[in-house]
Amino acid sequence: MERKLPKIITTAVVLTFSFSAFSQVVTDKRVDLKNLSENGQPSLITFSDKSDYKDKDFNTVFKEQLGLKDNQSFSKIKTETDKEGFTHEKFQLYEQGVKVEFANYTLHSKQGKLVAMNGEFYALENVKTTPKLSNKAAFDKAIVHTGAKQYLWETPSDATAMDYEKPKGELVLLPAMEEQGQLRKRDHVRLAYKFDIYATNPLSRGDLYIDAETGEVLFYNATIKHLGQYSHGGAASGNVAAKIDNSIFENTIVAANAATRYSGTQTIQTTLSGSSYILSDVTRGNGVQTYNSARTATYPTTNFTDADNNWTAAEYNNTNKDNGALDAHWGAEMTYDYWSAVHGRNSFDGAGAKIRSYVHYNLVAAGYPNNNNAFWNGSVMTYGDGTGTGGFDILTAMDVAGHEIGHAVCTYTANLAYQKESGAMNEAFSDIWGACIEYRAAPTKSTWLVGEDIERRSGHLALRSMSDPNSEGQPDTYGGTYWINVNCTPTSNNDYCGVHTNSGVLNHWFYILSVGKSGTNDIGNAYNVTGITIEKAAQIAYRLESVYLTSNSTYANARTSGIQSAIDLYGAGSPEVIATTNAFYAVGVGAAYVGSSDTTAPTTPTNLIASGTTGSTTNLSWTAATDNVAVTGYDIYQGTTLKGSATTTSYTVTGLTPLTAYSFSVKAKDAAGNVSASSTAVNITTLATTITYCTSQGNSTADERIGKVVLGTINNTSTGTAGYENFTAISTNLTQGVANTITITPTWTSTIYNEAYAVFIDYNKDGDFSDSGETVWTRTASKTTPVSGSFTIPATASLGTTRVRISMKYNAIPTACETFSYGQVEDYTINIVAGSAVVQELVTSEIGKVTDDSKVTIYPNPVVTSLNVSLGEAKGSTFKIMNTLGQQLAVGTLTESPVDVSKLTSGIYFIELNKGGKKIVKKFVKK
Repeated sequence: MERKLPKIITTAVVLTFSFSAFSQVVTDKRVDLKNLSENGQPSLITFSDKSDYKDKDFNTVFKEQLGLKDNQSFSKIKTETDKEGFTHEKFQLYEQGVKVEFANYTLHSKQGKLVAMNGEFYALENVKTTPKLSNKAAFDKAIVHTGAKQYLWETPSDATAMDYEKPKGELVLLPAMEEQGQLRKRDHVRLAYKFDIYATNPLSRGDLYIDAETGEVLFYNATIKHLGQYSHGGAASGNVAAKIDNSIFENTIVAANAATRYSGTQTIQTTLSGSSYILSDVTRGNGVQTYNSARTATYPTTNFTDADNNWTAAEYNNTNKDNGALDAHWGAEMTYDYWSAVHGRNSFDGAGAKIRSYVHYNLVAAGYPNNNNAFWNGSVMTYGDGTGTGGFDILTAMDVAGHEIGHAVCTYTANLAYQKESGAMNEAFSDIWGACIEYRAAPTKSTWLVGEDIERRSGHLALRSMSDPNSEGQPDTYGGTYWINVNCTPTSNNDYCGVHTNSGVLNHWFYILSVGKSGTNDIGNAYNVTGITIEKAAQIAYRLESVYLTSNSTYANARTSGIQSAIDLYGAGSPEVIATTNAFYAVGVGAAYVGSSDTTAPTTPTNLIASGTTGSTTNLSWTAATDNVAVTGYDIYQGTTLKGSATTTSYTVTGLTPLTAYSFSVKAKDAAGNVSASSTAVNITTLATTITYCTSQGNSTADERIGKVVLGTINNTSTGTAGYENFTAISTNLTQGVANTITITPTWTSTIYNEAYAVFIDYNKDGDFSDSGETVWTRTASKTTPVSGSFTIPATASLGTTRVRISMKYNAIPTACETFSYGQVEDYTINIVAGSAVVQELVTSEIGKVTDDSKVTIYPNPVVTSLNVSLGEAKGSTFKIMNTLGQQLAVGTLTESPVDVSKLTSGIYFIELNKGGKKIVKKFVKK
């Protein structure tokens, strides 16, 4: 497919990187680099040491560098200073006193000296600024075009809650938006009225531009940013919580435990208001508060309430999905913390704005076909409940919260127009921030999948994948497979020319920049990028969005500004600049990095050893490499997968699986971008890990206790009278995919009381019972004896021994980690075995010979994407991968490269190696 990046005009300036935006020959000795936008105007100018421009010389620099005319002026709208010591002054362009929409220009200075400037500029001539159409006539045309049944200003209470009022209209000069993504031969603007139209049925909000001469609709810039374009039929149900006083700031602020739907039990901040606790946190900025829309299409001040501030699964994991509100609240808190701690930003607007979330919003009542969506409406977060199977679960997962609030950050920074390439990057940045927030707050989740917690559609792992965009129908290359042609008229029906699809390109750029990747992209470019870690990639991405991009930026602009961001942060020629450039090249945007003349790689690191290995960590150390230029660091590989980077000669590998074989190696890299050969590998096997579980018990068994438990081969009559009994020495085998019955018999000493029950199993063996599905059975309080229930071990459960907890509590369903007044808790052990006829690790060949499999190992196990098979006896073998039913899923020939298992779903699989009449079968777990 032909690439649609702007044509490149060569420059006479010799740089340490190449770029793909328009450039011009630079004759001004004060200028190092001048990049031109599609209309031929400078989009980025950097200044040399010979420049004498000061930050106060803005009028002079605008006239000399942009050719600002007498009928034009710039007005300063914002000044910010970052932690690197740069001051950024943003200006708005006016023509004859009328604002030119999106035409912002920013001057970047350090210690009073101007170092760069960038933005959108339009050299306008013969512009008419007197409208033929009245404001009212234009507004009437806007209403006819919108065609809604109802508008927010017609419901004053909701309008006030959103800080919104009926639009009065603003006269502006609008650049020719239809020409974005094409070569503009001249500057072209049209006088227009701008209206912020908020319709509530059907729901929409955006800035609508009406031509002030003809009444034509020129452009719609959507304010409501949805999570995605997926839709599925479904109906909403009702749920109403008590409405209470919202005057809370004088009341008690406390921490609470919250059993979230997607992230286990987490600590949140709440407020005691009257006699109940509500989801209001006033410790972060101007507040974080979560409300209940109660299955309406409105924004009431209805709070979720709790009497004792212990927000348990028993109370909130209900058919209304109220525990989703706990995810929304915790996700908003973690989003605030991420922006504050990592980027020094005080909420989405940088000034502490209150983050408000509304859960149980009824999109069907707002004119949508279903509730499978979440969105930022320009003021607040709004979450639908989803439709469940075939659609999404309630859309309050952490990366969804981070994504939607990320749209608000974009509004207050680059303000990327919601169409074509700028809109695709708007969506991509939200995915990037969702991934970064999830990585920081919940590192065990799938960082590079978007919306995996809410996904309930068959055949989908998530809504989007940043590591493999193609797997969910997005392009990983500019102009490649799944790319949407942006030369179209943006409407909601075509997703504003593919903003949710083409975002995959910037998503994949960020993934490659973070962890590294090698391969060949869709336009035939072979690449090899060394990752710089997600932390550094996030700093570059934030600077790109917050400092350099402007409303109508394209992918070409993003590349140029991304490289400049890396230079600002890490220095010209640094590994970070090299990686940023090559990551853009990997996704088809611009050329690869052109470095110095040094092409000699560092020497290979030697004496790699591992020490202090535990069940989840090992310490690596090695002898330093040498080089013609400075060695800037080392990349650590687990098999062929980049595990991390270090600037010293040691690295601690974390997140390993107990009793699993691993192989590690190290490569050195230098300032010129050269990478050494790989060190000799070191092989380790992690130790078993001792897991410590939370405590839970009844304070008194004088009146009631557990008398007998029957589960599988466990048939234990207990005479113990302690509030907690440890029977983990008693175990039974339970099979994946098979239904199991548990029977509990209570014992009363005299009076028969109502007893409730719960059974918990640590399926993933991580030392808690808080993951999804680990509360396997509950029974409400009754006097029935005995009580029985059934559950099925899921195919994703980790094989081997783990703990089962059985709890009986007077009059209320117990949780896994509580101490209660009356009743008892007992722990047992179960051994989870695979539900398959394929059970042998070592299989005889068809001619009866037994293969020695001691020379063949596979790692890591469990595996995420790449399964390494040690060579030796296995080299040259054909292989096939089978599921637990014996069905063949993949075949191939074993080479030096790992086996790609990224497209397998989570579960148990077998890899069969065949060579010379011999056969070896190895079992592995796909996470």
